[in-house]
Amino acid sequence: MSGKLHVTDRIQGQIRHRRKLGKSLFFIDLQPLVGDKVQILFRADDKTLDPLRLQDLYREARPGHIVLVDIGPALNPEEDTKSFKVWQSTHLEVIEPYDPNGRPTFVMDKPLGADRQGRKTIRQWNGSLKNKSEMYCKYWLNQRTCLHIDTCPFMHPPEEEIKRIREQWIEERLSVRRQATQDPDDPHQSKKPHALRAMVFAQWIQQTFAFPSSDDPTQPTVLDIAGGKGELAMFLSRGFGIPTTVVEPKVRKRPAYWYTRLQRLMTKPHNETEQEEKEKEEEEEEEEEEEEEEEQEEQHAPYLKEWPSSIEPTYLHCMLDETFLSKHAHLVQHVSLLVGLHADEATEPIVDVALRLGKAFAVVPCCVFGHLNRNRKLSTGAPVQTTADLIQYLCEKDTGGRGTIEKAYLDFEGKNVVVYWNPPSSTAGK
Repeated sequence: MSGKLHVTDRIQGQIRHRRKLGKSLFFIDLQPLVGDKVQILFRADDKTLDPLRLQDLYREARPGHIVLVDIGPALNPEEDTKSFKVWQSTHLEVIEPYDPNGRPTFVMDKPLGADRQGRKTIRQWNGSLKNKSEMYCKYWLNQRTCLHIDTCPFMHPPEEEIKRIREQWIEERLSVRRQATQDPDDPHQSKKPHALRAMVFAQWIQQTFAFPSSDDPTQPTVLDIAGGKGELAMFLSRGFGIPTTVVEPKVRKRPAYWYTRLQRLMTKPHNETEQEEKEKEEEEEEEEEEEEEEEQEEQHAPYLKEWPSSIEPTYLHCMLDETFLSKHAHLVQHVSLLVGLHADEATEPIVDVALRLGKAFAVVPCCVFGHLNRNRKLSTGAPVQTTADLIQYLCEKDTGGRGTIEKAYLDFEGKNVVVYWNPPSSTAGK
């Protein structure tokens, strides 16, 4: 099943359903302007599409959009045996996006070919099947609403039980995530919760780069790139006495409760459990409301005296770019280490700037953004598509004969591989 798709027609309609099957295939159910719904396949496993182009098309083919699609007979003859018409395509054009502003959330139809009742089971991460009637509706638990409550096959517990059940549901999901993403090379068996990632990373930085435990604000500075509110910077400066500057373009609020929480994590990390991660998820969901309330409370100053160090982080609301390097040349001269914790699109720029300046760096990669960085290639010629690929790609960068780029595992749940470089000329910790 491989060859060139022969386009025979164009069809316009609304995408009523979209489903992805692995990385090489997805389909849409399209309701034409006239006639019955049809199914249209997009696939890369038969060489009709490049894998990266397939992912682009998937992002473009959003449910609710009105699209114009070039179609031809499906290359797989088995598609002709279905009870509905199946086409194959390599191109679509969005005619009218579905704009949710002022409109209800688009609700997809059931996929073509599904039974009226739909499947009664869901395959779990380990391959086993579980009845939907034994599982809770995620929309009901998270949003207290379900658009299909009358026909939804999942359970909808009463209001008074939702909090308890949701905590249990989150715990089960975290457990499954840990098992499904377990890395055999990771030496940490019983990891700290994801909510402690900034503290764990700060401690690793202090130990790995041998920063002295002092309150000397004149020692070399650390740049925390895309640092958000500055959790990592708070632990580095207030916790370990390492002067740190946060480079973050977005102005983030830091209310009193935020400082209290960080101080508590710093002083009593051994008491933190997975419940802290649950609290963190709930806290993020209600963050805006909490910040508005906390703004009316006392300032964070009373909590600062409880930290081990008196050094406070500084904040620069800008990007790490050529303008920054020029405008803040004096600061950059005194920087010994550039760091990024789940810095998203800033991860590679951190590495590139550090290599160019001969400064040490430590980054914990997370999101890849492969579709925005098609130029990335591994030494094998393969594209960078996963976090593991990105880690390998960063480790393969040329240091100009100044040592090798290494990686290590941090002791927290989630994306916990740190890629770092400490050249012989580095002043980190000196």
